[in-house]
Amino acid sequence: MVHTGPMRARLGAWFDGAGWLVGSAVVLFVFALLVVLLEFQSPDVVLWTGHRVTGTEQGGIVYYRWQGQTYSVDAPGYGSSTAVSVWLDPGDPGNAMIDNAANRAVVASLVGLPLIVGVALLAVGPTRRYRWARGVAPAVGYGLDPDFVARHLRELRRDDKNVQ
Repeated sequence: MVHTGPMRARLGAWFDGAGWLVGSAVVLFVFALLVVLLEFQSPDVVLWTGHRVTGTEQGGIVYYRWQGQTYSVDAPGYGSSTAVSVWLDPGDPGNAMIDNAANRAVVASLVGLPLIVGVALLAVGPTRRYRWARGVAPAVGYGLDPDFVARHLRELRRDDKNVQ
């Protein structure tokens, strides 16, 4: 038998009434995790886990050195540059990539933005319950005004007596 304990009950009470917010946050977290897993399986992972060295570009090829050996990587679209950042795998220094700020920005935003929005949704969940408890919640979805209902019920009952 698994004992969930008072902590689970406390968390459940804290997020009570925030079901779709929590569900949306979970979906965003899963999306960010999938992006991270896909990135770790792509050759671009060296941009995040590799070692940075500086190379020199000549005629579309960047030459860089690692532990006394010279290596090269194609650099399409570059001119002549004396300082090009190259990221390499120390276990396989021939497997290198030129630093690509646009690629890093896209991957970082595909991971960072869902995480930020997910945390924001989780932060809004408990405040919704607090606002409801204080009566500050919007009136949409809370039914009809009790005075309105009572007045119309009296009118309907009066009409029923007049019909008989």
